[in-house]
Amino acid sequence: MVTIDRTDQQILALLSKNARMSNKEIAHDVGLAPSSVHERLKRLQANNLLIGAHATVDLEKLGLSLKALLFVQLAEHKKKELSRFLEELRTIPEVRAGWMISGRFDALVEVVAKDTHHLHQVVVEKFSIKEEVHRIETSIIFENMIQSDLSETLDLLPSI
Repeated sequence: MVTIDRTDQQILALLSKNARMSNKEIAHDVGLAPSSVHERLKRLQANNLLIGAHATVDLEKLGLSLKALLFVQLAEHKKKELSRFLEELRTIPEVRAGWMISGRFDALVEVVAKDTHHLHQVVVEKFSIKEEVHRIETSIIFENMIQSDLSETLDLLPSI
């Protein structure tokens, strides 16, 4: 586990709200010199705490308005191949994320589609045909919330 101080927490919280903040803006907000912030950012990256910045694209505005979760159960003799199955998901354009989970299902996969017909095609032609897939349950996402502001989450860390 990597140890960070309150200033590192502030920097991470600021970047979680706006990954495009300049070094100068961060320095102003945390009360440090830009060079000090630069060194802290380099350390956070070197320790793999800060692993990237991503643009959020509104796929709905581009015609991919249907989001769904696929709960996937693998065939009993194929459960050892779950990691490979998750890696293969990267090759399916409709897949946005995938998780190995516990419980009745082995994987949870988030997909996007143009409409229910497209979703059906994805489930049948890209998942059900896989030998390792035993069962799929599909849930359509009506609304979602993603928490990217880590300010309060980082407050859960022990004080240094």
